Order: sequence, then C-alpha cells, then structure tokens
Amino acid sequence: MTLEERVASLEQRLGKNDELVRELRDAVYVTAELETTHSKRMKELANEAAAHADWLREHQQAMRDLDSRIVGLVSGFGEFISRPQK
Repeated sequence: MTLEERVASLEQRLGKNDELVRELRDAVYVTAELETTHSKRMKELANEAAAHADWLREHQQAMRDLDSRIVGLVSGFGEFISRPQK
C-alpha cells in the first residue's frame, strides 16, 4: 500500500477534517521525506567512503614507492661516501 493509499484510507475512515487525521497525514509525509533524505545521504556517504578507500590505497602505494626511492638514494650515497678517496 502506497503512502497516498494509506492517507486516503485514514481520511475515508475518520474524515478529512478530523484534526487527528490531519496531524497523522502531516507526520506521515514528514517521515517519508526524512526517510528519503536519509537514504540519499547514506548512499552519498557510502560512495564517499569507497572513494576515500581508493585514495588511501593509492596513497599507501605511492608512499611505498617513495620509501623504495629513498632507500635507493641513501644506499647510493652511503656507497659513494664509503669509496676510497683518490
């Protein structure tokens, strides 16, 4: 049963002008809108989390590559320093 069908059923049983029906109708519409907004935001957050995880993996790989380059440079410098002087 859709939201509109539920509201129509309430209005039919209790009358459109009944204060309780009006309050219930308003509450149902507000709740439905909140649920929609919440659902959209949760999807956005899930997408943002996935994008962040991708970025983090790329960053970690870049840091490993940088560490390897630094080790190579330090090793090369150490070998240069330890060579006998001419």
